[in-house]
Amino acid sequence: MTRGKVFVLLSLAVLALTLATPIPALSDFLNHLTRMHLLVAERAGDPSPYYAAAWGFYPNLAMDLIVPELARFFDVDTAARLFVAVSQGLLLSGAVAIELAVKRRFDYSGFVALLFAYSFPFAWGFVNFSFGLGIALWGIAGWIFWRDKLAARFVVHCLFVGALFVAHLFALGLYGFTLGVYELWRFSVRRSVGDFVGALAVLAAPALVAGAALIFFGGSVGQAGNSWDFGFKPLWLLVAANGYSTAFSTLIFAFLGLVALRLRRTQGLVVEQAGAWLAAGFALLYLATPQMLFDTAYVDVRVIVAAALILPGFFSLRFPDPVWERRAGLAGLALICANLGWVGWLWTSYRADYAAMIQSFGQIDRGSKILVARSQEESPFSGQTLEPMVHAPTLAAFYDKALVSSVMALKGKQPLMSRPGFEELNIQDAGSVTVDDLARIAGEKSGLFAGWPQKFAFLYVIGPPGENPLPGLVAPLRVERRFALYRIKPI
Repeated sequence: MTRGKVFVLLSLAVLALTLATPIPALSDFLNHLTRMHLLVAERAGDPSPYYAAAWGFYPNLAMDLIVPELARFFDVDTAARLFVAVSQGLLLSGAVAIELAVKRRFDYSGFVALLFAYSFPFAWGFVNFSFGLGIALWGIAGWIFWRDKLAARFVVHCLFVGALFVAHLFALGLYGFTLGVYELWRFSVRRSVGDFVGALAVLAAPALVAGAALIFFGGSVGQAGNSWDFGFKPLWLLVAANGYSTAFSTLIFAFLGLVALRLRRTQGLVVEQAGAWLAAGFALLYLATPQMLFDTAYVDVRVIVAAALILPGFFSLRFPDPVWERRAGLAGLALICANLGWVGWLWTSYRADYAAMIQSFGQIDRGSKILVARSQEESPFSGQTLEPMVHAPTLAAFYDKALVSSVMALKGKQPLMSRPGFEELNIQDAGSVTVDDLARIAGEKSGLFAGWPQKFAFLYVIGPPGENPLPGLVAPLRVERRFALYRIKPI
């Protein structure tokens, strides 16, 4: 079987898993799915008593614009699942498109993309970014393919900038950064200053127009809050390739690193076009990018994933002998299959958990106010297999017309907002608070969670089962393997 056919079959397996899973086990995706249900229900004349659509000129609207329209033909869950599958298809095919544009042949980029099929941004449900990055990969390929045809390149570039501006702003930034470095490389080899300035003008013009429109229409790119956390920079490779398992992520990077080092020694790692420039550029960008940007988390990890999908297109592999190539290929395929099998098992296991969560809404008074907490501190390096449960309680906002403390309803980031009078109960950090925090602040009179026993009627605790963590404050209603539901006792 040819290399291309193997890639297609494995890609279809990845997409089939998504399409066959009723609710893909992606952490933030559950919160986004809730928003899709609320937006579609409001459009159908069945609005939430606590949430309302709040459309604005936000550069983070891919899912919000696409899924409600798909929901005219499918149920919302299916429409959201199709959106996720399209995102995966764009990422896998976009990595190959860059390689074809640079090398004019299919090599190994697609298999590296398969290794990153369940990368940290995807596994944690950053669906708009994943969709936007997929579009960016195709845009980069188009720019390179039409590099000598100014008119065609400008038209295609404008279309991609417009699509990326709507889909996700950071994906647009990665697209612009990649093309900027690529044009710097072209200038360094044989281009005149005039050609270089012209290329930069073509590159910058549509982005400047989009930025001006954002200012003119009073748009927003998010909330205030930037943090670098340089101490984590050396650690993100442990989770970047697989957001569910540090072991798999570490294995993936170890495999890629060992192959690259072995080929480097035998002069088998061949730079294509701007490969060296882009590798250095992404390394510097990673160091310079905050971990938290405009109140959006794990931004620097996204740089790693983008680099992993873009850079292989600019490097060729020349193995010292067929045996070495066959062994490396088989090891890579085994890792891809093991990665897919592990995620498939995890997603399958969540079917029962999500069904139990939805069933638990029947034990809640309709229209109630619900608080969400964790049994332990959040960490991207441990307990990742529990992350897909963190946002599951938000579905009660649709199924039970409830107010759920962790629903993403920040005006300026999502086209959904809390109705007047309920803003303080939608606590965006509710997905990170622990039961120990709640015990400590139960009697406090100020702060995000102050007086929570008086404000909320029910409590979901995400984590493995155990004894009642707050026996004086809550009474158990339902205990499952990944969550527990409590009624908050009146005080």
